[in-house]
Amino acid sequence: MEKQITQDDVIYFIVTDRFFGRDKRSVDGSDTSIHGGTLDGIVEKLDYLGELGVTAIWVTPVYENIERSGSTEPYHYYWPSRFDRMDARLLDGTRLPRSTAMKTFGRFVNLCQAKGMKVILDMVVNHAGYGAAANFDPAWFNVGGSGDIKGELSGLPDFNHDNPQVLDYFISTIEDWITRGRVTNIRMDTAKHVEPKFWHYFKSQIHGRYPDVYLLGEVLFEGRENIKDLLMYQNYHDFHSIFDFPLCTALRSTLIYDDSLRSWLARPRLHDQEPLGVLDDDNPFKGGYRNANALVTLLDNHDLERRIMSHARTRHPGEGAGLDRARKVTRLCLGALFTIRGIPQLYYGTELGLEGWKTPQGDCDLRRDFPWQVIGPDNHPRPEFDREREIYEWTRDLIRLRRGSPALKYGTTITLWSDDLVYAFLRIATDDVCFVIINNGYERMPVPIRVNLNPGVVPERIIDMATRGLRHWMTGEPLTVQGGCAVVTVEGKTIDIYCRGDA
Repeated sequence: MEKQITQDDVIYFIVTDRFFGRDKRSVDGSDTSIHGGTLDGIVEKLDYLGELGVTAIWVTPVYENIERSGSTEPYHYYWPSRFDRMDARLLDGTRLPRSTAMKTFGRFVNLCQAKGMKVILDMVVNHAGYGAAANFDPAWFNVGGSGDIKGELSGLPDFNHDNPQVLDYFISTIEDWITRGRVTNIRMDTAKHVEPKFWHYFKSQIHGRYPDVYLLGEVLFEGRENIKDLLMYQNYHDFHSIFDFPLCTALRSTLIYDDSLRSWLARPRLHDQEPLGVLDDDNPFKGGYRNANALVTLLDNHDLERRIMSHARTRHPGEGAGLDRARKVTRLCLGALFTIRGIPQLYYGTELGLEGWKTPQGDCDLRRDFPWQVIGPDNHPRPEFDREREIYEWTRDLIRLRRGSPALKYGTTITLWSDDLVYAFLRIATDDVCFVIINNGYERMPVPIRVNLNPGVVPERIIDMATRGLRHWMTGEPLTVQGGCAVVTVEGKTIDIYCRGDA
């Protein structure tokens, strides 16, 4: 089994404490205590994840953390007190040894890989937990600085990676996690707050010696105007991937809050003066990403303002028609996630329409407990949970579609048409093609739309494949092509996907 994350993968992100454990308790969303989710609990639920179709799990940090800060326990495990061993609270003894040595995490990795799951470990190098600076040399920290690099993040003790002792400590510790903990994929927390010198050392010493270790950076720039700042981590610091937060913002702004698809996603290419959308920055020859297909795409996570279903409910409140519309736009967002270029990442519970949002009291509600009461013994939502079952089956089927389609996993993206309400594009691989069209209006198209398949850009062989072999992924209806144009009528707030029959 290949261990490094690739474009074949679908990533599932778990806040470990909120997922499952032998002694886990569930409380309301304002609670800041540790609930008892464990790595053992994740192992117990691997069959659920396998049935959903995901191929990789990203888990929050496993370092030994502080006991508490005020009334808040470090349930998220981003407040380390030591970086060289695990936290005992993440182990319950049911599937893994209780030893906090790094090799216990290696056992976790082995059990996941035996079930076909790759593992991404969340790592922190920027800061220690509140009060934990006393465990390290005082000279290791930035004091009194400001800005992204030298300033303290939320008051957490900020390591100075311009200090050679700090660099050496973290590079050596990461190597230990690789050799003893069997770590092959790293999600690096708060990457934009770390001194750039660290990435030079990581690139030379870790990538040089362990070229198969995958580095995914969290660089929380969300606006399309920030892409120039975001892409340097892939282009210059040599990260394998970064999270595509600007695309996340674009999908939310358009598909939920009804902004123009043309302004946010991709220009229609009618003239050179058109403003660029997020996907227009994919071209490395025009200052874009080195490899946009390797970006990790997402709809929500544990740091953003709301889960995607809560955004949909904000835009479409109330029961009845409001709830139905919220479910529809959530499905639309998921459809876009699994057809637009990149490696898709799901936040735990999104497949069930789990809600959550930040409040003045903090992030706890955004990190609600996974609702295991919804899931039956067959690892599917129970029949009485209609809303959850509908979104789950839609997500599961999209994952299956993507995993079976070379075009959706590896294909070049060719925008065919973009206006305020409609976005149509092809994904083309050497032996596969998919045609995707989004109607972001609330009503069914009154007449069929004719989308030119663009023979000046698209190879004739691909157009022939589209003409002869594409069918709707759900209904099986063939794609109608007349005079070099796809002719389709799309329902409101709907994504239609046409792929080859064997996808």
